[in-house]
Amino acid sequence: MRVTYRYIRPITVVYARGIGPYDLSAPEAWRSMNTWLEGHPARQRVKQGFGYFRDNPRSTAPELLRYDACVPVTLGLDADPVAGISRQMLPGGAFAVYTHVGSYADAGEQFSRLHREIVPARGLSVDYDRAFVAVYLNDPMVTREVHRRTELCVPVLPVRVPLSTNDDHVADCGDQSVGNGRLLAG
Repeated sequence: MRVTYRYIRPITVVYARGIGPYDLSAPEAWRSMNTWLEGHPARQRVKQGFGYFRDNPRSTAPELLRYDACVPVTLGLDADPVAGISRQMLPGGAFAVYTHVGSYADAGEQFSRLHREIVPARGLSVDYDRAFVAVYLNDPMVTREVHRRTELCVPVLPVRVPLSTNDDHVADCGDQSVGNGRLLAG
């Protein structure tokens, strides 16, 4: 699993929220967002979408999980409370990022592997005070499922940084200082 580390800047978005298990709430939220976008002349201008996983499924009951389907605020787009579209700022920060190619249904398994195995093996800790984010790089309305690209972003805190490896097999490199800025190189 090839993982990069980078700082993602905060971004202002409009969003539709889905409540419940993520496998059900995410499609529900995107249906609402896409329906709303189709009613505006802005659909063609939306180049990226963001899935904002607000709650940890290990500590939140499935029926209370919140998922936000987000698109960046562009000309002509803003909150529409009557339609269930709100506005928020997605916070930035340091993230471990894996680019998943294929079905969105497979992304959950990759998120799990990334935060349970890969991030700790690379000497980082998951920052559970921030949400996991999926950055959808293709429009699923025109991109075949096998070609869909999604950046799976897990918020991280530096603990130690391996010397130079980015492979799944990590040699014991010992503890290293985080003051050299290598964490965010990507």
